[in-house]
Amino acid sequence: MDAVYHVGPAIIAAVTALIISAYAWHRYRVVSIITLVWAAAAIVIGQRPMYAGLPGWQDSDWLGFMVFGTLAFAPAFVLVVAFWRLPRFSAFVEHIPTSALVATQVYRFGGIALIAAYGRGQLPIEIGLFTGVLDVIVATTAIMLAIHVRGRDAHAPWLVIAWATLGILDFAWATLLITASFLGIVALNPAPVMMGNPPLLIISLFALPLGLFVSVVLIGRMRRLVRPAVSR
Repeated sequence: MDAVYHVGPAIIAAVTALIISAYAWHRYRVVSIITLVWAAAAIVIGQRPMYAGLPGWQDSDWLGFMVFGTLAFAPAFVLVVAFWRLPRFSAFVEHIPTSALVATQVYRFGGIALIAAYGRGQLPIEIGLFTGVLDVIVATTAIMLAIHVRGRDAHAPWLVIAWATLGILDFAWATLLITASFLGIVALNPAPVMMGNPPLLIISLFALPLGLFVSVVLIGRMRRLVRPAVSR
């Protein structure tokens, strides 16, 4: 089980990137190449600790905290801006079926690694168990929802919005607690320093920004579908 814990996040990131790359290869090759490079960079960078480590935060962790936050959220920001500003990328994303976008979140079974870290005493219950279970719920329901809307992009828009919102709230909860813990606003035992250290760091470098982007796209798409009905 130790081996699974240590290599699991890297394997999930690699498999997810390969699937996305294969899908995009003949549709928009630039996306395919960028996804592979991004995943590879996340795996490589994810081997280097951002923080001093257990049992808690150190004064020297300020630089790591700033780098961690930038690397975790900058890719999502770049993807959203690219979606708004680059017509070809926007068209590529808009042509992806809703079911396929939902299915990308199956990789959030990686939340099992958070549960494992909690079991090893490396994460507090508020993040390791709570967020890990939420990740597994999002991943499990992604399978069911993708099947439910397959071939029917306009089907159950409010359900898709609710599911995507849950995915964002899952990330937001973990981010809020990590930040509050680092700033000394809340006391978590142990401090969630392992979220910025291997093997869990890869989750924040690849899975988090990709999940945020997919959720934002889905919410925007579904809101456009329900807006005419609401306005009537």
